[in-house]
Amino acid sequence: MAVSVAPKASAATAKVNRRSKGGGMAIAQRRAGLLFVTPYILFFLLLQLAAFAFAIWVSFHHYDLLALDNPFVGLRNYARLTVNEDFLIALRNTTEYAVVVVILQTAFALLLAVLLNSKIKGRNFFRTTWYTPSVASSVVISMIFLYVYHPTGLLNSILGLVGIHTTEAYLQSTTWALPAIMFLNVWTTAPTFMLMFLAALQDIPKEIYEASSVDGASAARKLFSITIPLLRPIIFLVVSLGIIGAFQIFDQAFIMTKGGPLKATLTVALLIYDNLFVDTGAVGVACAEAIVLGIIIFALTLISRRVIDTKIEY
Repeated sequence: MAVSVAPKASAATAKVNRRSKGGGMAIAQRRAGLLFVTPYILFFLLLQLAAFAFAIWVSFHHYDLLALDNPFVGLRNYARLTVNEDFLIALRNTTEYAVVVVILQTAFALLLAVLLNSKIKGRNFFRTTWYTPSVASSVVISMIFLYVYHPTGLLNSILGLVGIHTTEAYLQSTTWALPAIMFLNVWTTAPTFMLMFLAALQDIPKEIYEASSVDGASAARKLFSITIPLLRPIIFLVVSLGIIGAFQIFDQAFIMTKGGPLKATLTVALLIYDNLFVDTGAVGVACAEAIVLGIIIFALTLISRRVIDTKIEY
């Protein structure tokens, strides 16, 4: 009696063919994916990773852009930072700026998000209005605020309407110059973080708020017992981005005050720029300052990760 196995063999062959086609398609998809990410990978390797490695190498040398001989000096550039008055002033100003701006912009962004997430008239208009400064160039915003802070500018004119007559030159005052830049950055960066908080607020189940209302929870209790705990992952993101941006403050200080008056707004990023493009013989010091700044930012980001618990439970 003859037994036919052709159908089974045909089925097995068809299955192998389907697997081969599926495997070929997967390989083609991987190749296409690699093709798309290749420009970014090359950009990262050539213009970021290579530049970072070169900056580390330069930080160990007495590097002059106009000299052919750049001798190795070891850790001397880093040691100079501990006694460099300009660097210590810049680090103090940058730290003070970062602490105030990160706290205020995070709190202000959260407050705006909570308000605009509630049912109020014209909330779409207010969302657009508050977000507009974040879209504009920081250079343009800085130029506008040069007029706002002018002795005869908008701010003093508004104060005059409420009976406070002053001709204070805020950007020429050692007391008010840094707070003026702080206010500018809080006003322009908080709306971006507001959108992040707003998106996260809309993901919180409404049933939690409804249950708390049944239990008689007030609006403040809901905010501190429900909203803020459930927003911890976004709070960590906002704080981390705030730290990174605040410690790299450059353009506003450069455009509005050039680090003055009397170095009251001198920042680390501005000092690095001066050492690179003004004092061309201090390139090694500038790279050491940049490395130290990067280490500070990285360390503070890790600390914020440890302090802010991002695990949430409903």
